[in-house]
Amino acid sequence: LFRSEEEVAFSPSLNNTDNTISARTRPTRKMSKDLSLIKSKLILQRTVPSSFISPTGDTFTWLWLPLAEIKTILDVRNTEHVLKNMRNTSPVTEQMHLEFLGEYHSLQRIDFILQHQETGEYVGGINISLTCHGFEIGKYIGNTKYLGKGLAFQMTKNFIDYVKKNVKEIEKINAVTKLDN
Repeated sequence: LFRSEEEVAFSPSLNNTDNTISARTRPTRKMSKDLSLIKSKLILQRTVPSSFISPTGDTFTWLWLPLAEIKTILDVRNTEHVLKNMRNTSPVTEQMHLEFLGEYHSLQRIDFILQHQETGEYVGGINISLTCHGFEIGKYIGNTKYLGKGLAFQMTKNFIDYVKKNVKEIEKINAVTKLDN
């Protein structure tokens, strides 16, 4: 199941009810609709994952990536601990991000920013995109103030629930991570 010496992949079945994670050896790429069309509809409807309350009592909400303030999200995305765990370890520049946003409507991906409701601080990001592994989830907590607070689990759970409810065409989600992450 190892993709390389540094990566391992897991895929929770979206049809199970016990939230267990099962290992996958090949990606599922079945998609009857273009993800970009589904994404456009969800953006127009302003549909986002459910907000949640952390173990510390803070409330966290979601923002579509294209609506996020560019400099603020790049500061969070380009932190050293996030970059070292990305496939591309180079920082994303403002110009690169603007080019990405210019193509975003046609990309086979959905991206959200997690933010602290009271302060508006950006915490991190989560996405699902069609890769060589199938539909792959990616996430990071870039704001060091929120590391170690138990947010990644709830963030991922709420996002997967969102996908199950709003993008029924995705039957499986893969997660690929470095072994030392």
